[in-house]
Amino acid sequence: MTASERKKLTENFLSSHGLPVFDNWPPLEEENDITLKTPQEIAERILILSYLNCTAFDPGLRNKIIGFLHEEGLWDKISLQEKLLFEKSEFNDDEIAIIAWRAESIWILLWSINKSNQLNFPPEEVNFNTIFEHLPPFLNNAEDFITSATLRHATEILDQADLLFRLNWTFYQAHTNNLDIPELNQGIVFERYFAINWVINFRKTWDE
Repeated sequence: MTASERKKLTENFLSSHGLPVFDNWPPLEEENDITLKTPQEIAERILILSYLNCTAFDPGLRNKIIGFLHEEGLWDKISLQEKLLFEKSEFNDDEIAIIAWRAESIWILLWSINKSNQLNFPPEEVNFNTIFEHLPPFLNNAEDFITSATLRHATEILDQADLLFRLNWTFYQAHTNNLDIPELNQGIVFERYFAINWVINFRKTWDE
């Protein structure tokens, strides 16, 4: 499938759900021009984001979690911004909100490495308890989780990337044109768009 064909399919899908379509946004790159993150990189990122969430909501676990991340060889994979958060003694409300929203990033990352098969549309907020059902037991060795990860087919990932790209910009255009999109949660769309762009290397590092 070409990038233009994928764009057209996405637009038809959006129209079938009664969503506005703005044709002025271009196709994504061709599948052969995309390099995906490895499934192991994605699995490591899932664990980092999940344990950051645990730290934010139970700061008493901070030292145990940091020690665990060192033992698992994950500490060096943490972004600069995440290290600053892990080492904070207290989070403010904005930081907690940002970390909590990362649940949506985690969910699509789980999907991308076949650890979850469900991506509803319109997307519904994921419960963190559901996420932990797909992870190794708390503070248990994560080697098998990482090594067993397999990447979903690039076509599926790019289909989802194209959908999220157009949904994200649909919100932008809707705000510009005073349109309402009640069926969709903008926060979910943005977080999944943020994560899938990292998977397809549109963002080279997580903090970009």
